[in-house]
Amino acid sequence: MVSEACPSMSRVAEKPLNGSVPGKKIRGKVPKKIHKAEREKLKRDHLNELFFELSHALDPARQNNGKASILCDATRLLRDLVTQVGSLKKENVALLNESHYVTIEKNELEDDNAALQGDIERLQNQIQESVDPTQISEPNCAALPSQNSSVAPVFVLPLSQDLQQAIADVAGPLSSPKPSSHISRPHARYPTPDSWSLEFLSRNLEASGGAYSNSWQEGVDKA
Repeated sequence: MVSEACPSMSRVAEKPLNGSVPGKKIRGKVPKKIHKAEREKLKRDHLNELFFELSHALDPARQNNGKASILCDATRLLRDLVTQVGSLKKENVALLNESHYVTIEKNELEDDNAALQGDIERLQNQIQESVDPTQISEPNCAALPSQNSSVAPVFVLPLSQDLQQAIADVAGPLSSPKPSSHISRPHARYPTPDSWSLEFLSRNLEASGGAYSNSWQEGVDKA
């Protein structure tokens, strides 16, 4: 028994001497495991930071910072945003159609306005043509000679010497003094026909007769 145990103990004692090479292999594998653990830890830390930022963006005053609740809230928010985007797209399409219709109506109104402006200008021209001062003054000017031509002419014939003598004979008795009356009449400030002399009357008659004869001769020449 003792002999059998001794070889085993010798083998165990020999292992450290011969086991230097396996020990080096183990020492070479340890750094890989350490790097993997560090990488996993860095990933977890990065995810934790992302979840914290997401939680702060969703609700800064939230109490539950669990990853599951944060993901549920983020999913619900994304669904709401997608719904809002769809409704906004529909509203945009409706507004574009309405803008197209408004543009068409605007063009039609501009055409109607241009047509109305043309009608207004045409009516103004017609009014100006109907109420033209040159056209009104010409008929009036043409009507004036016709009105004057309708007046009957007045002829004044010169008196002969016999007629003048007869007038002088008649005017003689008229110019004789009348019997004085007790009532005194006021004297006129201008000459009366009674105070005119026969020479003055005959001279006026001859002058008027000569003027009429000249005017009558001119009228005959014109005719």
